[in-house]
Amino acid sequence: MILERAAIAVATFAVAGFVTAALIPRVIVVARKFDLLAYPTEPRWVHTKPVPRIGGLAMFVGFLSGLAVTFALPVERFPVEVERILLLVLGASLILAAHLYDDLIGLSPRAKLAWQIVGASVAVLPRLRGPDHGLVIEQFNSPFGGVVVLPLLIAIPATIFWIVGMMNTVNFLDGLDGLAGSVTLIAALVLFVHTFFRPPGNPQFTISLLAAALLGAVGGFLLFNWHPARIMMGDSGAMLLGYTLAILAIIGGAKIATALLVLWVPILDVAWLIVYRLWNGRSPMEADRGHLHHRLLDLGWSQRRIVGAFVVISSVFGALSLLMPAPVYKFVTLMVAGVAGLVVLSWLARARPLSTGAQRGHEEPHLP
Repeated sequence: MILERAAIAVATFAVAGFVTAALIPRVIVVARKFDLLAYPTEPRWVHTKPVPRIGGLAMFVGFLSGLAVTFALPVERFPVEVERILLLVLGASLILAAHLYDDLIGLSPRAKLAWQIVGASVAVLPRLRGPDHGLVIEQFNSPFGGVVVLPLLIAIPATIFWIVGMMNTVNFLDGLDGLAGSVTLIAALVLFVHTFFRPPGNPQFTISLLAAALLGAVGGFLLFNWHPARIMMGDSGAMLLGYTLAILAIIGGAKIATALLVLWVPILDVAWLIVYRLWNGRSPMEADRGHLHHRLLDLGWSQRRIVGAFVVISSVFGALSLLMPAPVYKFVTLMVAGVAGLVVLSWLARARPLSTGAQRGHEEPHLP
């Protein structure tokens, strides 16, 4: 049984990766032919020449191809799971389409936020039809023991906030070649291991295939996104990855703590930067080089070194999330890592304060 399941997972990963990798060169040709490029016109951008910015489209097709394989192979699913996968695909399609439009033509920050909420609602609001519908975080394990059950009036907006927050976290992260894709790769791998082998005796095999498909799609994209990148994922790709990760963390039972640990550094960076901008009387939608990866770049770190550091940290936290026996340990780890992260971010802010000249005046595309 385990060998058959492993073979299906490998096939899912391989097909998603192959389709994505095969599409990327064709997407690059189309992007250059029709001038669907990102031009280095702002100080915070790290590219020195135009780069295609629609790589998210190839990842989405690769992800869908991997999912299609799981439905073609002998994989048994309950009807409720099939419905949830359809909601994931529908919501992801909406998010991809809206932000692809933003990549090519442009949307206001409020319009982007509206579409993000709509995309999240596609997965969440069907819960109003009954307990077997939709994707909602209705309960989770308390770090101090027991289970916390949320009333539906709180669970629905909390889940929408989680999905929108994850989308923007990954989008914030997409500032260097290979950075967002590499961290997403680690997160998808951790979620795959978490669901393929756990809980003991009753693993969530069918859920793990979703992570395998995402793992393959991101892996195929990264072959062309390492520094120097031949293609960018664009806001459409980053939002797609964030949306999918958010859904994977809740689709088979809340794995919020696991996702939080893997993405703790970028999540902390998002929260810090919003507070930092507001504290200094600036709009959180205003662009600058305040992201952690930008600050490290300004300190002389290379792009590959920064990406490597993020990968190592995410991998360590991901391993800890799998090895820790109780939720309380994850909670303590999050708190300790949070304090340490705030100290580092505070030091970086004092060491290299942001200028208010050329780096201001542009809207931050990563924030809603």
